[in-house]
Amino acid sequence: MGAARGSPAGSRRLPLLSVLLLQLLGGTQAAMVFIKQPSSQDALQGRRALLRCEVEAPGPVHVYWLLDGAPVQDTERRFAQGSSLSFAAVDRLQDSGTFQCVARDDVTGEEARSANASFNIKWIEAGPVVLKHPASEAEIQPQTQVTLRCHIDGHPRPTYQWFRDGSPLSDGQSNHTVSSKERNLMLRPAGPEHSGLYSCCAHNAFGQACSTQNFTLSIADESFARVVLAPQDVVVARNEEAMFHCQFSAQPLPSLQWVFEDETPITNRSRPPHLRRATVFANGSLLLTQVRPRNAGVYRCIGQGQRGPPVILEATLHLAEIEDMPLFEPRVFTAGSEERVTCFPPKGLPEPSVWWEHAGVRLPTHGRVYQKGHELVWTSIAESDAGVYTCHAANLAGQRRQNINITVASEHLCPEGQGEVEGNPGLGVMDRGFPGAHWRPSQFWALWVVSIHYQELE
Repeated sequence: MGAARGSPAGSRRLPLLSVLLLQLLGGTQAAMVFIKQPSSQDALQGRRALLRCEVEAPGPVHVYWLLDGAPVQDTERRFAQGSSLSFAAVDRLQDSGTFQCVARDDVTGEEARSANASFNIKWIEAGPVVLKHPASEAEIQPQTQVTLRCHIDGHPRPTYQWFRDGSPLSDGQSNHTVSSKERNLMLRPAGPEHSGLYSCCAHNAFGQACSTQNFTLSIADESFARVVLAPQDVVVARNEEAMFHCQFSAQPLPSLQWVFEDETPITNRSRPPHLRRATVFANGSLLLTQVRPRNAGVYRCIGQGQRGPPVILEATLHLAEIEDMPLFEPRVFTAGSEERVTCFPPKGLPEPSVWWEHAGVRLPTHGRVYQKGHELVWTSIAESDAGVYTCHAANLAGQRRQNINITVASEHLCPEGQGEVEGNPGLGVMDRGFPGAHWRPSQFWALWVVSIHYQELE
């Protein structure tokens, strides 16, 4: 009976020992152990970081990394350093996810995987201050709600500080509400006292950033004077009229006053001696008649509302003037050549316009003889082009002009023995600039100049 009971028991012991031996042998064959495993950690955007991984194995192993289950490729920013993974600059977008270190036995092909690790990346990014409500600046009216948003974001969630014209806004003030969660500043109801330049700054564990673009809020106070029509500079001729226009608006209606540059007020009741011909109209316009040099200068139009500072606009009255033109020297040209003569306009205010005339006719801007800018151009000057040309310059102050005498010379062979020049028989010149002219000894200089030109052409 005992042997019968023992025989089955012995048969049951052999499989159990076999399993233990197989487990022992198998464990020895695949004994890859992580000495150091990567661990989750805090990281700063753009700063260095390292995920450590060290493996101990009896044989050669290949270590690589996974990010969310996909193999990690080496780059200049993120690369394998031994069996660890090094980051030259952590990126909150490219490095978010789960990293895992994998060791693979090159002989057996077996793998061992480390624990998961991830970064808690801290960062802050600057942005502009924008209008959230109403939808556009044109819809901003007094006594309406205005909401501004600070587009600075980060992790962990930053703490925000709002500023108006560089001064911090505290949370305890009744005319605005700050919401750090929504990054908003609410002004309700918005009024002229809220006008200014709004900016924001934020800080967290990473650091601090301020708005890259600020928002200017302008809410008009109806009692402040606002410009409707601003006066412009005027240039008039002596004894002519000058008119300045100026208008302001406000509720109630603002006052308007004109002042000359010496701070002399101009009214219809009391006018200074040098402004006796000045008239101020009900619409704010100022008229000066029979303008003299003493009337030239700066005029100021001042608008004053029930509230707010005065608004001062300036315009200058200039008296037109024009100086004399420089003289022209007579010119001698050779027929068939292209020639140009420049007219230098006189100084003047306003700038004088310039044009050329010949025989009382204004020259065109194209053709064989034409005007180009201040130049008079002959594309191919002819004997018939000789004569007097006039350059005109004019503005409000008047007109100036100067004449230039143009002589056109052509070369001719004279009969033998006539028109000898310096012992060269048969060589001579006829001047076509003045028909019917006859050469005299006193004109020998003209012949000499043209004869030299003639020899150069040969």
